[in-house]
Amino acid sequence: MRILFLFLLIVPLIELYFLIQLGDVIGALPTVLLTIFTAVVGVALMRAQGLAIMQKAQLAMAEGRLPQTEVMEGVFVFLGGVFLFFPGLISDSIGFLFLIPFVRHFLIAQSLKGMASKAQFRYRSSKGDYYEGEWSEGVEPEQKKLPSDVIEGEIEKPKKPLP
Repeated sequence: MRILFLFLLIVPLIELYFLIQLGDVIGALPTVLLTIFTAVVGVALMRAQGLAIMQKAQLAMAEGRLPQTEVMEGVFVFLGGVFLFFPGLISDSIGFLFLIPFVRHFLIAQSLKGMASKAQFRYRSSKGDYYEGEWSEGVEPEQKKLPSDVIEGEIEKPKKPLP
């Protein structure tokens, strides 16, 4: 809790310091206009890129793929817009970085690295047969498409039943 309080206290002070330094160099009015300009440009970029990402997500779902990359892109575009909305040079720089596509794709790749889904299952049928299995899914940019009614894998009958 104290860390959050210090963060919320220190970051605005740093932003204010840089705005004052910029105001000394270029003047007060140009500094205020620059801050307003970055907010307006940020909102316009966020809107345009957000619509494009939403269309990509709809296309991915229509192709039968999970739109996980598109959802992550949407999160970064939203965060970029939030950073651009706050006045300050540091937050504007971070916001513009989140709105640059290749920077955003790099950050998404780093975020998804190592994420995987794993599960084990055990099923006993009404006839007394049982099946065990393991399922895992790594995060890959392009997954091969399978028809929705096809499951890949192997089934082995055990030598002795489960207790």
